[in-house]
Amino acid sequence: MNQLNEKMAEYFQENQENLVNELLPHTLDHLNLTYTDEDLKQHDQMLSALLDRVAKSLHRTDKETNEAETGYDSEDYFYSQGVLLKNTVDVLSVFRLKLVNHLRDTELIKEARLDEGFELVEQLIFAFDAAIRQTTKNYNALKEREKENFEQHLNSMSTPVVLIDDAQAVVPLVGEFSTERFEIVMKNTLEKVKKHNLRVIFIDFSGIATFDSVFINDIFHMTQTIQLLGTRTVLTGIQTDIATAAVEANMSFEKLETFGELRQALDIINKRK
Repeated sequence: MNQLNEKMAEYFQENQENLVNELLPHTLDHLNLTYTDEDLKQHDQMLSALLDRVAKSLHRTDKETNEAETGYDSEDYFYSQGVLLKNTVDVLSVFRLKLVNHLRDTELIKEARLDEGFELVEQLIFAFDAAIRQTTKNYNALKEREKENFEQHLNSMSTPVVLIDDAQAVVPLVGEFSTERFEIVMKNTLEKVKKHNLRVIFIDFSGIATFDSVFINDIFHMTQTIQLLGTRTVLTGIQTDIATAAVEANMSFEKLETFGELRQALDIINKRK
């Protein structure tokens, strides 16, 4: 490590608080961002921690810098406030620029060789870029988890198991089914069968939009499992193409009762009681 990097690492450690106090307000004003006292406090803490990592990066290789970076807003404070990723990245980018401008006027830079100065700036930019990359990665991971949780909740809500009475329930299959969505259907159905000790369960296909051989296979295995639990399984609303696909897939529903309409199945089966 060159002497300038060594001196600058010490400078960051010794002047961390002063640098943040001086440059943060200019950064936020430059971006014309509205912020509360709590927001300012959070930025203060995060930038102080980031400057500490930047100082340490001057002793490290690029690989070590990347591996040590945890990202800005690692506690998800601004994310939970609905702050856009762009705004967070803008804060880091402008603060970095303000920092470089500040360092340009220090005696450390003025007394340094040109090549040392260029090397220092390159490492500072890389350290901040590492923070931006990790921050973006963390943000995207949170968004992806939110999306998965939302889809799971939506799937659960859109594939209900509707109790008819204490002994009967209907599973209305509506729309398109991914493997994940069908797993939720299977889980909810089996839970209701066991919890209520259902005598009859009606699986209605009337609302199916599209299907494939995987869906047919999943349905077949679900009906087999339900029957093993001792529950009578009735299929309703089966379209010709679904029946044909089941035959082509060598999956026989012959042992199951089938009806053209759910209402018809309910009327006939309940009259047999």
